[in-house]
Amino acid sequence: PDATVAPVIFASDKTQLSTFSGDKQGWPIYLTIGNIRKPVRRCPSRGAMVLLGYLPVAKLQCFRDAERSLQGYRLFHYAMRELLAPLRKAGERGV
Repeated sequence: PDATVAPVIFASDKTQLSTFSGDKQGWPIYLTIGNIRKPVRRCPSRGAMVLLGYLPVAKLQCFRDAERSLQGYRLFHYAMRELLAPLRKAGERGV
């Protein structure tokens, strides 16, 4: 069957979500494809990046110091798995 390979690029940078409610922060996850020229991808007004969602920023103080790093790792990978589930399905089944 016919197929097209499209390299997928993700970008993120921690951002302040609200100046009114304290220290609420998130990691926005953006998606673009690699066959878009870099000058176009990097220009926000061109719309080459789309916001997929936000990853949580958690202090994880409910865990002991020795466990925090591992739990943060698990939280990150769980959130990414959930966020990218539709893209994974499209890659496995096609669109």
